[in-house]
Amino acid sequence: MKRHEDVINIDTINEDNRKRLSEQSFEEGVLALSEKLELANSLLTTILETTHEFMVFGLDKEYRYLSFNNRHKAMAKDQWGVDITIGTRILDIIDSRDERENLKAFFDRVLSGEQFSSIEEYEGTNGTTVIGKNHWAPIRNSNNDIIGMVCFIQDVSENKDFLKEMLEEKNSQDKSMESMSFYDQLTGVYNRKFYDKELKRLDDILYYPLSIILVSINGIEKVNNQYGQTVGDILIRKAVQVLNHGCRGDDVVARYDGNEFVILMPRTDGAKVERALERIKKSMDEVKVKSVKVSVSFGFSTKYEETEKTEDVLKMAQRHLERQIKLNYI
Repeated sequence: MKRHEDVINIDTINEDNRKRLSEQSFEEGVLALSEKLELANSLLTTILETTHEFMVFGLDKEYRYLSFNNRHKAMAKDQWGVDITIGTRILDIIDSRDERENLKAFFDRVLSGEQFSSIEEYEGTNGTTVIGKNHWAPIRNSNNDIIGMVCFIQDVSENKDFLKEMLEEKNSQDKSMESMSFYDQLTGVYNRKFYDKELKRLDDILYYPLSIILVSINGIEKVNNQYGQTVGDILIRKAVQVLNHGCRGDDVVARYDGNEFVILMPRTDGAKVERALERIKKSMDEVKVKSVKVSVSFGFSTKYEETEKTEDVLKMAQRHLERQIKLNYI
């Protein structure tokens, strides 16, 4: 009987030791994990606070703050009058309906998986204006599911005059632009639908010689990547304004395809077209917005006789344009 009790006591002692070791191992694991999380948070905080050129914030899918640096916290206090904390829902602290809806539109684009840049205007300390280039990107987990978004706001206020001019012009254009079936909404000139209609009308002996000029606005993709699509759109508008000013009342300026535009010049021979293009090129060279300069290529051809096919004249203008584009990039 004594031996049996000794065996039970030994088993009990061994079980207690295993429990203590297991609990000790668990506590050590929790401690190690806590230390790693603390280190990770310290590293993240250090990164956020040492990016002096950026305001940074992250949101979850419910628009609640996941993280932010002190620059963004100060901006939120100045602009919205709120001391934000982790978990604050950003849409709940913005009083302006227009600003709230504008930001929500950006948030939803990112949360749908889009990564892009934009240029926005913010109110800084002491009523100053901050022009920010915003870099938006979704946050994904290990399964590639979107769980939130992050925004890096780069202060480009040193180029404020340049960017503010573009923003003001964009707002002015947006307010005055009418959405009509024959007009391009971005530039205000005629669209491809109207061009096709006018080409048929002008393809008549009464309007010969009829010159067709194709215009390509070069480097817009590069501008979009560097400054954002808003800047690229405004550069297109500026170029089109020059085209309009260089044309007569009877000429037709229309958006042809993407960054290509077309000008129909009735009763205009090749020599007159060349003189007109020289004037337009000279005016285009004077269009400079800070370091960004408009680059444009032209190609044209003229229909003199009724027997000539308009399709062939257009193809000739297209080939001429392609050669000019290549020369501009050499």
